[in-house]
Amino acid sequence: MVQYSLLRACIGVSLCLAFSVVRDLYAQSAPSRAQDESAVRQAGKDYLAAVEKGDAKMVADFWTADGTFTDEVGHTAKVRDLLEKSGDQSSGGAKRSIDANAKIRLVADGVAIEEGEFQSVAIDGAAPAKGHYTAIWVRDNGRWKLDDVHESPAEQTSTAASLASLNVLAGEWSGETNKIAIRVSSKWDANKKFLQREITMTGGKAALVGKQEIGWDPLTHEIRSWMFSDDGSYSEGLWSMEGNLWMVLATRVLPDGRISKATQVYKFPDKNTVVWKSIRGTIDGQPTDDFEVVLKRSAAK
Repeated sequence: MVQYSLLRACIGVSLCLAFSVVRDLYAQSAPSRAQDESAVRQAGKDYLAAVEKGDAKMVADFWTADGTFTDEVGHTAKVRDLLEKSGDQSSGGAKRSIDANAKIRLVADGVAIEEGEFQSVAIDGAAPAKGHYTAIWVRDNGRWKLDDVHESPAEQTSTAASLASLNVLAGEWSGETNKIAIRVSSKWDANKKFLQREITMTGGKAALVGKQEIGWDPLTHEIRSWMFSDDGSYSEGLWSMEGNLWMVLATRVLPDGRISKATQVYKFPDKNTVVWKSIRGTIDGQPTDDFEVVLKRSAAK
């Protein structure tokens, strides 16, 4: 249940035991940095005490008005709304372990990002939780508060292994559907951190070209893509491998400001063929037609 997942997540954002300051903050005075670090550390301690006490109102006061929590399976909740609905509920004083290697990066004046591992014992019969968390702290009216917490499972595939799974997309591809010719050119950057794709769709004399970067998002610990097209639209996608399929939850902002959403599926019948589908699409909430094209890998020259 979401509220128990939320309480589990509270563990990871407790004590701030290791800090590093990014380059653009070096100009800040040492006393000021020390004060910020001490304030965030104390906020973490106080937050943990509120969670251990099971006081929903106290816990809510440590979050910004729009603060959100995302659990390890991707469910997102607005924390204050959730806690207001739950009311005062005790967590049973469950003991939690905290990450002695948790780190905070002060990325701007009044903004800090904390990353580390969390672990807790069972809550009301639920299985023990263990995983990775990323928390964003912001200074709100003089107090450090949580603005976002993102949880991910401990059993994470390594970054290198996750990116290597994208190799199947590399190369030159082409196909046609509904009199629209599609060409996709994909190659890794010099450091093999991002797969760079150029997608060209041509119908008659009209053409649309989009440039996409696919790589590991260190903030959310997921594979993500960013794409910019020459018609002024842009999009972002969250990638996951389901068996032998790549699935992408994509959101695109159209040139006129409307929002397009769709699930894209890449299926590989063989190493030289990919079936690319776009399904369950909407524009501003209104359904759109599904899209499918078969792309063939071009022979190396």
